[in-house]
Amino acid sequence: MKDDQRERIIKRHFHSIWMYGHTPEALYWENREVQELRFEVLLGVGVKSGDSVLDVGCGFADLYRYMRDKGLEVDYTGIDLSPDMIEAAQAKETSLEFFAGDLFDFDPPEKSYDWVLLSGSLNEPLKDDGEYVRTMLPRLYQTCRKGLAFNLLNDEYSWSAQARYSLQAYKPAEIMAQLSKLSPYTESRDDYLPVDVSFFVWREKEFRPDKK
Repeated sequence: MKDDQRERIIKRHFHSIWMYGHTPEALYWENREVQELRFEVLLGVGVKSGDSVLDVGCGFADLYRYMRDKGLEVDYTGIDLSPDMIEAAQAKETSLEFFAGDLFDFDPPEKSYDWVLLSGSLNEPLKDDGEYVRTMLPRLYQTCRKGLAFNLLNDEYSWSAQARYSLQAYKPAEIMAQLSKLSPYTESRDDYLPVDVSFFVWREKEFRPDKK
């Protein structure tokens, strides 16, 4: 990620925390219900108690608390580009490991986490024609032992000019085409919110919850 892109995102999140505090709205979610619906869908990838999870773009570690409240006891690590988000997350969850930076800064070893999850963290408009995401997806997949799950804003949804300026949407078919080069076990889901689409990638058939 270029320095100017990084700086803009960090400043944007600093301002959102100042405006909304430690809430889903500071993460650009409409409300907690919408945030947690996305979490529910992503966890359909097959996360189980005892698994290790890397949460990329972890924000305030809301995903960790959602999993905990659902009875999922996981070995959790969170990373986020915003040092202010990381500071808040660490204050809330002092026993967990957090890292300020992006995935390339963190540079985890290959297959170092069972699952790699991202919720909303690829929605920042970088004005790079999707180059960062195309570079990021293979690195995300490389990091997981079992699978990868993430959501994006759906470019097929009718956006206002203001939304297109502040958030980045993607064409689902193009994302699926790239994922299919990484693994034969891929899936997408767009039946939970009209604006959103979630993608799932498994390393092996046995890691899919339905084993299809």
